[in-house]
Amino acid sequence: MDRIPTPTPLTTEELVEMQKQHELERQERLLTYDNRIVEAKLVYYKGTISAVGTHSYLNKQFADIKPGWNSVVMVGTERQRCADETIDNITGTYSYNLTEEMLREYEANDKKLLII
Repeated sequence: MDRIPTPTPLTTEELVEMQKQHELERQERLLTYDNRIVEAKLVYYKGTISAVGTHSYLNKQFADIKPGWNSVVMVGTERQRCADETIDNITGTYSYNLTEEMLREYEANDKKLLII
């Protein structure tokens, strides 16, 4: 019977070297993105949603954590959005109308990525 070969785990040194290489490639890739035009993007992502409440009849508190979908508006340049590691599992990105208020908030935030 044929067996599926199991991969040999990386040594600590190999893992560190691979992480360094990934970060260098990531930095090189970020330099190719536009950093001049400020845009607003509606970003949908998959994450966890948590809720806390009190059962009215039993008068006991409960917490509920479950996987779900959520969305945010990100205001910034393409390079800033791609460099941000706050949001994982992005499932969709849509252009959003950039308002004067969003632009003022972005500039008040020292022109750093703004997540609303």
